[in-house]
Amino acid sequence: MTGIGRRSVKAVASGAAGALLFTAALVSPTGLSGSALAQTAPAASAMPEALTDSVEIRIAELHQTFRIMPSQEALFRAYADIMRSNAQAINALFVQRAQATDFTAPARLRWYAQLTATHAEAVNKLIAPFDALYQSLSPAQQQAADRHFEQLQQRRMAQHGR
Repeated sequence: MTGIGRRSVKAVASGAAGALLFTAALVSPTGLSGSALAQTAPAASAMPEALTDSVEIRIAELHQTFRIMPSQEALFRAYADIMRSNAQAINALFVQRAQATDFTAPARLRWYAQLTATHAEAVNKLIAPFDALYQSLSPAQQQAADRHFEQLQQRRMAQHGR
């Protein structure tokens, strides 16, 4: 096994200390968690099965939590497709980092900046499809979505000791 397959994402991200804390924040917008990334240890450019499964589980959880109705399926599918695309983009960065040979502090900082920019882009891509989906939700569904995202925020804050 080569690249990240030999080492955990934590080892790959060392030197960019905030990278793993940052990837933990990916739970909400992309469907990934820091632990999902660490567990998958991708070695190829395609998303590994475990990461794909993690994203699909997250999508299924959201579908159930929001109680998506048949009339809302197309809007939910658009949102889910962006989640999948975002997961692929983040995975590609970790694969790229695993194949890197420059582990100097400036190189690690540049990689972290790239990861941060990719995450911001991923979140921005989710806004329009989620807004359209949210507007299609009933008041009860909107409350469920609001509670869900509030709980995610509370968990992240608790994980970071805030």
